[in-house]
Amino acid sequence: MIPVDNSTWIAFLTGGAIVALIQGGFGVVMWLLNRRAKKKDDVELNIEDRLTAMEQQNANQSEALKFILYDRIRFLGQAYIAEGKIDFDDRRILNSMHKVYHNGLNGNGDLDELMKAVNALPLKMKG
Repeated sequence: MIPVDNSTWIAFLTGGAIVALIQGGFGVVMWLLNRRAKKKDDVELNIEDRLTAMEQQNANQSEALKFILYDRIRFLGQAYIAEGKIDFDDRRILNSMHKVYHNGLNGNGDLDELMKAVNALPLKMKG
């Protein structure tokens, strides 16, 4: 048997305690890193959900705007046709509205014939 004095036991126990502290500290660091990574993942998922919701809201608003423009162009066009004439500025504005409806919002072309009839109207003097 090897004789062991108190200093050997103290060194052994102290060394074991240091190793235990290091391992415990490593465990805490890993726990913190994993917790941080999970929070980051949760935030990224939340951003994706919010982006999807915003895209859907944008699509709904574009569709609503398309219907509002359709109704307004149709109403004004029919009013000008009933009057039998149109002034230059009103025709320019109506054509701009139709361009946004048709090209910008992917309108279906239902107003093209109406716009042909409006553009064929004689111009009146504003006043």
